[in-house]
Amino acid sequence: MASGCSSDAVSLLRWSMLAACTVGPGTVVTCARSGVEYGNSLAWALCFASVLAYSLQEGSARLTLVSGKTMGQCVQEKFKTSAVGTAPRACWAFTIAVYTGCLLYQCNNFAGGVDALFAFPGMENFSQNAVRIGGCFGYGIAVIAILYQDQADAIGTGLGVVMMAMIVLFLAAAITVGFSWAELAWGFLPTLPQMSAVPDAATPCEMVLSLVGTTAIGVNLFFSGSMAVGTTMADCRRGIAFSTASALIVSLLIMIVGSGSAKEADDLGKFNIGLLADAIEHYFGKVGTFAFALGFVAAALSSMLTVVLGIVSAAEGLVLSPKDVESGALPKIPRRAFWSIAFSTVLVAMAAIIANLPRVTVILVAQLFNGILLPVYSLALLMCITDRQLMGSQPPKRCSLLLLIGSVTVTLVLAWRVIIEKSAMLLSLIIGVDLTKERQTLLIIAAVLGTLSMVLFWAFSRNLGEVSCHDSSDEGSCVTTVSGTSIGNATESELECEEKRLTSGKQSTTK
Repeated sequence: MASGCSSDAVSLLRWSMLAACTVGPGTVVTCARSGVEYGNSLAWALCFASVLAYSLQEGSARLTLVSGKTMGQCVQEKFKTSAVGTAPRACWAFTIAVYTGCLLYQCNNFAGGVDALFAFPGMENFSQNAVRIGGCFGYGIAVIAILYQDQADAIGTGLGVVMMAMIVLFLAAAITVGFSWAELAWGFLPTLPQMSAVPDAATPCEMVLSLVGTTAIGVNLFFSGSMAVGTTMADCRRGIAFSTASALIVSLLIMIVGSGSAKEADDLGKFNIGLLADAIEHYFGKVGTFAFALGFVAAALSSMLTVVLGIVSAAEGLVLSPKDVESGALPKIPRRAFWSIAFSTVLVAMAAIIANLPRVTVILVAQLFNGILLPVYSLALLMCITDRQLMGSQPPKRCSLLLLIGSVTVTLVLAWRVIIEKSAMLLSLIIGVDLTKERQTLLIIAAVLGTLSMVLFWAFSRNLGEVSCHDSSDEGSCVTTVSGTSIGNATESELECEEKRLTSGKQSTTK
C-alpha cells in the first residue's frame, strides 16, 4: 500500500511538470502586475484560464489515447494532400505560428529570468548592465548544456518539487501580507474594472488576455498528449487536474501578494517586480527573498527548456511524414533542425534582453500574442477531437465538448477585443477622436465577431469531417504507444481488455 501511495505521488509530481511549465517568470510578473494594478478583481480570469487549460490538456490526452496519434499528426491527417511525403501548407503555417509564439515566450522567459537575478539580496550593489548581460549568457549556456546532455526529461520531478515549494512560499506570504476575503470573492465575478491609475498600466482587457495566455499555454497541448502515452484516461484526468489546480493556486497567491504589496507601498509608481521581492523581504527577511529568487530562476530555466522542446514536439507531428508511426516509432526531426531551433530561440531572446528592451513590456507583448494565438491551438484540437474518423468509438462526452466549445468561444471574444481595441487606438490617432472610450460597444463587436468565428469554424470543420460526440463514460480509454498500430481507434471491448491487462500488470508488480 505504501508502495502504491509512493507511486501515485511520483505520478502526480510528473504531471506537475505541466504546472511548472505554466508558472514561469511571465506568470509571476503578469499575476503580480495584475494584483498591483487591479487588485484581486481579475481573479475570475485565472479561474477561467485554468478551466480552459484543463479542458484543452484533457482533450489532447484523450485524442492521443483514442486515436493513437499525436495532436500534430491528427492535424496533418485532417489537411493531408495527395503528394506523398509532403506536409500540408496549413501544417507549415501552424508550425510557423507555434515557433513565433514560442520565440516570444523565450524572450519573456529571459526577461523574467533577469528580473529573478535582480531579486537576489545584494544584487543592487552590482552593475545592472553586467547582471543583465551576464545573466543572459548564463541562462543561454545552461539551456544549451542541458539540451546537449539530454537531461531535460530528468528534471521533471524536480520541477514538481519546486512548484510545491513556490505554493508554500506564496501561501505564507499571502497570509502574512493579509487580504480581504470579501474583495477576493468579488474578484471571482467576471467584470472588467476601470482603467488603473498606476502609471503605464495595461488596459483591463489586455491584462485579462495576458492572464489567460500565461495560464492556458498552447504548447502544453503537445506535452499533455505525449505524457498520456502508456497511461489511462483516469490517470490523465487526475494528473492534469492536479497540475491545473497547482498552477491556479500559486497564480492566485502571487496576485494576492502583489495586491497587498501595492497597498503598503508609500509611493506606487510604474510596476516593478521589485515590489514583490520587497514585500517578501519585509516579512521573511533575506532568507525568504533568496528562496523566492531561487524559485523564480528555476521557473525561468524550466520554461526556457520547455519552449525548445515544445517547438520540436509540434514540428515532429505537424511537418514530418507519419509513415514511421506505423512501425511503432515516432518520427524525429534531424539533429541539425533541432539545434537550429534551440540556438535561434536562445540567441534571439538573448539579443532582445541584452539590447535592454523594457522587460515588463516584453513579457506583456509575449503574453498578448500567445493569448491571441491560443484560439488557434484550441480550434485545431477541437477540429481533431470531433472527427469521427480519428476518435472512432470513443468521441468526447457531450458535456466535455460543450465546455470546450464555450471556453474556446470566450478566448475568441477576448482575442477580438484586444485586436479591435488596438485598431480603435490607431484609428483614433488618424481621425482625432478617442474611440477607445466606447468600451461597451467594443466588447459587443468583439462578442459578435468571436461568436461568428466559432460558427464559421464549425461549418468548416464539418466540411472536413463528421463531428461526433456521445454521453457514455470513457474512464477505461488507454493506449500503450502513440502509434496507430496498437489501440488507436480501438473498439470499446478492446479498450476494456487493455485496461484490465494494465491493471493486472500493476497489481503483480506491486506484489
